[in-house]
Amino acid sequence: MKVALLSNINMDLMVPRLEKYLDDAGIRGDFHITGFNQYIQEMINPNSTLNTGEFDAAVLFIDGEELFQNIIYDPLKYKKDDIDRLIDSEIKNISLQIKSAVNANGKITFFVNNLFIRRPTILGAMDYNAEFTIAGLQDRFNSRVQELKASDRVVIIDFAGFVSRYGYEMVYDNRLWHIGRIKFSSQGLKSLSELYCSYMQAYLGKSKKVLVLDLDNTLWGGVIGEDGINGIKLGNEGIGRAYHDFQKLIRVLKHKGILLCICSKNNLTDVREVFEKNEFMELKEDDFVALKINWENKIKNIKDIAAELNLGTDSFVFIDDNPFEREMVKSEIPQVIVPDFPEDPVNLSRWFIDLSFKYFNNVIITNEDKLRTEIYHADSNRKKMEGKAATLEDFYESLDMRAVIRIDSRDDFKRIAQLTQRTNQFNLTTRRYSENEVLAFMNSKDWMVLSLELNDRFGPNGIIGVMIVKIEGQNCYIDTFLLSCRVIGRTVEHFFIHYLIEMLRKRAIEKVIGEYITSHKNSASKYLYKKNNFKLLGKNKNDSESWVFNIAEDSLEKNEWIQIDNSFCSDAGENKWTSAMN
Repeated sequence: MKVALLSNINMDLMVPRLEKYLDDAGIRGDFHITGFNQYIQEMINPNSTLNTGEFDAAVLFIDGEELFQNIIYDPLKYKKDDIDRLIDSEIKNISLQIKSAVNANGKITFFVNNLFIRRPTILGAMDYNAEFTIAGLQDRFNSRVQELKASDRVVIIDFAGFVSRYGYEMVYDNRLWHIGRIKFSSQGLKSLSELYCSYMQAYLGKSKKVLVLDLDNTLWGGVIGEDGINGIKLGNEGIGRAYHDFQKLIRVLKHKGILLCICSKNNLTDVREVFEKNEFMELKEDDFVALKINWENKIKNIKDIAAELNLGTDSFVFIDDNPFEREMVKSEIPQVIVPDFPEDPVNLSRWFIDLSFKYFNNVIITNEDKLRTEIYHADSNRKKMEGKAATLEDFYESLDMRAVIRIDSRDDFKRIAQLTQRTNQFNLTTRRYSENEVLAFMNSKDWMVLSLELNDRFGPNGIIGVMIVKIEGQNCYIDTFLLSCRVIGRTVEHFFIHYLIEMLRKRAIEKVIGEYITSHKNSASKYLYKKNNFKLLGKNKNDSESWVFNIAEDSLEKNEWIQIDNSFCSDAGENKWTSAMN
């Protein structure tokens, strides 16, 4: 990830810290630091390093006290209308500069902060009592900071909230400012780097997917088997309020698309009584996609949950108040994130917000995220029906599967990028693409992005398939072919590739060439091309394979179990295909 760092103060010391955090998250950061306070010139000069360097991201850090230093050090010179005009001018200028840089670089994403201005100010009691307030300067600017989002390629960093969380004295170092124009303390730089890393991870879709929770002394105080439904601590008063608020925050994660699971040593009947009869249970049984409420080893239960959800344990976070259980899981399943639990439950909410920001952060929410719990419940019903079906063919037919395929759909680009970043098991090349890169493919005359949405008798699965292909002469190259693990084993892969081949046949394309690149997780997709009558072209040095389908000579039977829903399908790329062939 090639990153430019621009600022109106000295931010050089943040780079090694941010590089380390990114590296720990599996992101290699290659940083370029622009000249001190040269951010405006870098953004507006078409020949600047920023505009010619093909950067993936730019951190634009604006220090509010430097930006508005004339006002801060001579506040009585300005009237309210003067301040409003200055704020308006700065917002418009920064927005135009960002827009210029975004237009110059087809893939760059800007990470821009809102402002913090220290309090109290030199105006003392006049702040909030006089016509103009320095304290209000920050609030008025930040109320308009959304205007800096010139496109989806701008991410706003809540820097004001960061300073509020950690405190001015911890974040800043006045001595370093006067010596080297460095605003932040060593601890401030460390925490700020962690903040930016979290935002970058969120933008790249590298968040965790599953939250596994214990029950006793975790979702409520006390032990249900000993204290009974009326004896546990859960309510609107005292310590019970801490657990009640904790559950409210967990429910927000569910609405963000995080899968909730229970792993608890308990009697199922006791737990269900709490769900059904305790009025302060914010979380209901249907909010969870997997319940392991038994006396089995928790390591086994977590592995069983992973198998049921068809997800790797590296996407799991496990919360349990018992240090013995935590250490067991850490030792036996090191891929699972197992945070320490607060010693005092009064700190649960603050602790969980920080934990959520670190592991469950996301910049956008797709429709699939909002429906994820319901989608997994529907999938559970499908599996039950599969177990009752006499044959797989009977199961496929009973599902009544209907596919919606869209080409270069701008409505779907966020979900498409999300799938490229998160899908591992059925992903033939595991190439990861940002939202900007997906849009660039859609805008290119040589590339095509196909998205597949699947519906059946149990409801929608959402967008679960992606193909990104390139046309060169009479050949079509499949750059990316992936399916969500939820639909593996339902013949969707056969249907999708048949659709592509038939579409190419109509456009006089002669050959379809695909590639399989081995990863440590994608063995489920290894035989896709072989099973669909592609012929092996050869094996490459990087342990990849190239396969070819000759449209004129080879044949592929139509999928019998999935019907195309033409009423929703779009072929927005038809003109582009024609252009690419001429």
